Amino acid sequence: MGHLIPNKFHSIAFNWSVALSLISFIYAFDASAKQTAIVIVERAVIYADAQLSAPVGFVRKGKNLVVGDIARNHSQVYPIIVSGKIAYIRVLDVSTEKESVGSEKLVAKRFMKTAEKSNHTNYTISYINYSSQISLEKDNGALMDKDTLDWHGISLKGGARINPKTNFDIILNYLRGKGDKEVYQALEFGAGVDFGLFQTSRLDVKIFGQLLTVPFSTYAYEDKLRVNGYGFSAGTGVNLVYRLGQNFGLEGFGGFYYTRLFGFDVPKPFLEVEPSFVGTRLGLGLNYQF
Repeated sequence: MGHLIPNKFHSIAFNWSVALSLISFIYAFDASAKQTAIVIVERAVIYADAQLSAPVGFVRKGKNLVVGDIARNHSQVYPIIVSGKIAYIRVLDVSTEKESVGSEKLVAKRFMKTAEKSNHTNYTISYINYSSQISLEKDNGALMDKDTLDWHGISLKGGARINPKTNFDIILNYLRGKGDKEVYQALEFGAGVDFGLFQTSRLDVKIFGQLLTVPFSTYAYEDKLRVNGYGFSAGTGVNLVYRLGQNFGLEGFGGFYYTRLFGFDVPKPFLEVEPSFVGTRLGLGLNYQF
């Protein structure tokens, strides 16, 4: 009799083990009735729970996956097996082989998500060269009418994409042009609009137009004279951005600009100066978008 009790407990434990295994198998089979899916976003997050509260990793765009046939949590997530455990991935982050072409709700959600992604912001810091020809009503100092003046400076630009083709920019430039004896400086602030011409996954080509105020400028002649003024600039050209990764890229531009400076209160015996400049600007810088 003393040997019957252990055998009985072994039998009960065995039966429970078989039952639990069977339940786990049925659940796993139900959760992972399989279908093939492909990741359609840059980084699809994998979650440990269907409520999407515990991210455990991610997979990149283009990755082929095997996911459950039935979406969970109000059709928000698909179950997926990761390292032998059940995890979850968002329905909107993948495209499956069994998706209904007429699933208007899913198509609408994906369109909204794509639109939201396209409304990203971007920032650029650039070096600028402005090769201009000066126009003067009266020759003054070393520079004369139709002489050339090269400007060098830096540009800060922040933009927001208002639709897939159009970008609105806020621009701040500092420029300094130096002749043999004369120096011009200008601080520009204004806005611009970019319109896309050509776009791939890495290259974005746009035309742009800009209108800039010059709230502060200076004109100096050697160490004998330095006066302040103001003015405006306007320009148009072509902008290119080459993406180095998801966020960073190289940005270059070339354009034709007109700048007018006035308001210089020049004391006698110096002659009045109200210059305008026409020429080309070239820029190269680093772009960051998110």
